[in-house]
Amino acid sequence: MTVDPSRSHRLENDSRNPCIGCGPNNPRGLRLEFRREGKQVETELIAHETLEGWPARLHSGVLYLAMLDVANWTVYGLHDRVGLPVQTSALTLLRWVPTGTRLRLVGVEHSRTGDLTIQVEAHDEKGPVARLDRSYVLTSRAEFERRLGYKTLPEVLHEVVPE
Repeated sequence: MTVDPSRSHRLENDSRNPCIGCGPNNPRGLRLEFRREGKQVETELIAHETLEGWPARLHSGVLYLAMLDVANWTVYGLHDRVGLPVQTSALTLLRWVPTGTRLRLVGVEHSRTGDLTIQVEAHDEKGPVARLDRSYVLTSRAEFERRLGYKTLPEVLHEVVPE
């Protein structure tokens, strides 16, 4: 499927995906849904009170998890395949997020000299609250299996990790 990069569209997720961040049927997950907006990928996260760490504040680990998923989906949304993460920065937390806040998480490719790096920022209505970078390699299916320790690639990944 060829997608016009200037248009907005929802990125499809396999219902069998068990991911804690984006698995659509994971009863304990965040169930994030992603859309491509031009050359970036976005989602929303509501800092529900069940996701707090410090009283009345979103747990920074939950925010980090959501931002990692944004990075992964940005690779998929821009390259139509899954990348293998090889390096992830620490979470740069600019301010604490009160529970009840709606966050917009945005991933953009920020590659330099041959690497594939995705930069992710989380924003509330006042501006940025956090950022991180995650780098990837785009490997063959055999290399993907080897690095992740799979004997055979799970079927849910067949369409997004090419031979």
